Amino acid sequence: MLNSSKSDMEEHKNLIPESRRILTKSTKYPELEGTDKNAQLGFAIANENKNLYAKVATDDAIQDAEFVWVCVSLGGGTGNGALKIALTYLSKVRAARALPGGKIPLGVICSLPSKDERGSSFRKNALAGINLIQQLMNDNRIGAALVIDNEKMNDYYAKNPLKTYGGTEIDAKSYSNMVVASSLIEICSLPLLDGRAVFDKTELLTTLSTPGWLSISKYEVDDDDDIETVIKNLFNDNEVLANYKLDNTVTGAIGILYPTSKNISPKIADDVYAYTSKLLDAKVNLAISKNSRVKKLTLYGLAIYIEPSSRINELMEELKEWERIEKEQEEAKKLVATGLDDFDDFFSNSDALSNTRQKVNLTDLIDNFEEEKVKPRKFRAADLEDLDI
Repeated sequence: MLNSSKSDMEEHKNLIPESRRILTKSTKYPELEGTDKNAQLGFAIANENKNLYAKVATDDAIQDAEFVWVCVSLGGGTGNGALKIALTYLSKVRAARALPGGKIPLGVICSLPSKDERGSSFRKNALAGINLIQQLMNDNRIGAALVIDNEKMNDYYAKNPLKTYGGTEIDAKSYSNMVVASSLIEICSLPLLDGRAVFDKTELLTTLSTPGWLSISKYEVDDDDDIETVIKNLFNDNEVLANYKLDNTVTGAIGILYPTSKNISPKIADDVYAYTSKLLDAKVNLAISKNSRVKKLTLYGLAIYIEPSSRINELMEELKEWERIEKEQEEAKKLVATGLDDFDDFFSNSDALSNTRQKVNLTDLIDNFEEEKVKPRKFRAADLEDLDI
């Protein structure tokens, strides 16, 4: 973890060792900690700390890994600002582990801001980050990007939020992280399972290393579910990840897990594969396995899309609206003093400073001395009556 804010990193001290929490300080602005959502400042700080990013990229853990994920919040400043430098170094290092066909086993897990995250900066940052990722994909310097849509967090609270065994409610962001992490782990477990059809390790790595926008989903099938409808829901309705147009799919995969206590009809497996191929209209890999852990027929879907999420268009519209709001706010500030125009020149009048104050010279004070004549004071009757006798 690299961050310009030590306090932000401390949140993860129970998960990430101190030696792997790397603080990126600015020599130009040594008093700063964090970027206040300014991704351009984040880029400048990352540029000052290029040696740290290069050191991480050449670490043995990075060089020997079969696949590397870079995680970043695209609405933020430090991570989003550092993305170009981090991915440039990592792409060069990971190219040494390129798969047949030249695909780079390097991906991005990123999040898009929700409508509740107010202001233009969140949206400018996110759109600039998406554009950068797309450029790197076009140049075949990275593989897939998995996008979390924070706007879907509102749906989480509309349902029954997950709770720990102790009864503590789990927040939406933590839940999203759990869903993404568990989905990736389960998908990466498919090549380890025996079955009629196997989604092998090379197929998995090749899919993840394909430049494009990745979607991963899971669906537990009830006995009365229509399989074709299930497949549509599998690829169209994702709980926390961004949505995509299905007609621009590059490649995909479908995993079928069924309980050991219940065999699956070959026709169901064939129908699942046929419906998936038709829906995605692309090359689809298939895995069919038994598993003692699952209670229902469970489907996993992977798809790589050419175009970014439809949420991007919403962010662009939101950006226009926030730019309009912020412009109006700036104009309103200038009109705050309306009605007080008579005081416009109040602080420009210099008459009060026309007489220069000087220290009195002792010689001048003595030379200009005139003795005052002391006159006897006359008291009025009223003066005497006030005396306290």
